Amino acid sequence: MNDKTALIKICFVVASVLAAGSAHAAAITGSTTIGGGTFAPSNSVALQVSSSSTAYSVTSQHLNGNRLYFGNNSDPKIYYGTATPGTSNTVTAAATATSVTGYTTSM
Repeated sequence: MNDKTALIKICFVVASVLAAGSAHAAAITGSTTIGGGTFAPSNSVALQVSSSSTAYSVTSQHLNGNRLYFGNNSDPKIYYGTATPGTSNTVTAAATATSVTGYTTSM
């Protein structure tokens, strides 16, 4: 499965689970339970999800790579931007974004 397909599936599952409650933010770097099943991203991959009852945003980054993927509820496209290898700080910052400024569309 490629990164784009995996990100889209993860966004849907995580957004569905988190949308029922109030505002949430979660960093996913290891095993976690989503929808009654166990999910774990690939080795050295970090996901950051921010959601409320009406909106979500999610980012994904391989921690040794320089590409960051971004998506949110207001735009059906997946975007990418430059990330700093070795840190997930850009993942956290991007997941709280509400616009796609600074990103390029990949779909």
